[in-house]
Amino acid sequence: MRSPYTLDNPPPDEPPSGVPVPSLWRVQARWWRRHTPALDQRSVRRPVCGHCGQAWPCHSWACWDGQLGEAVGLPGAAEPMSGATGPRPVPESRMSEPSPIRARGRQLAARQQRQKSAA
Repeated sequence: MRSPYTLDNPPPDEPPSGVPVPSLWRVQARWWRRHTPALDQRSVRRPVCGHCGQAWPCHSWACWDGQLGEAVGLPGAAEPMSGATGPRPVPESRMSEPSPIRARGRQLAARQQRQKSAA
C-alpha cells in the first residue's frame, strides 16, 4: 500500500495519532527519507537514491513507503496531510488477508484495550 507522502510532503518525524507503534513509525520515516534522491537529483530525468545509488524509487524506498502506508491506513489512524493523495484501494482478493503489519497493529491495539480495561 502506497503512503500518502511525497518528496514535497515527506512523512513527519513524529507519528500521526492512531499509529499503532510510534517507535516503529520513527524508524520507518527515517529510512523513507534516507532512500530519497539527493537534492541535486530531484529535478533530473532519472534520479538515483541518495543512500543506495539505485534508480529511484529504489526497492528499499518502496518498502518503507509501503510500511508507512500500512501504518496510516489502519482504522483510527490520522488522515493524510492536506494536498496528499490517499493510498490506492486494496483489491478485493487481498482484503481477506491482512498484512503482517496490520495484523500486528491489531494485536497491539487489542492488548492496549485489555490493559486499559483492567486498570
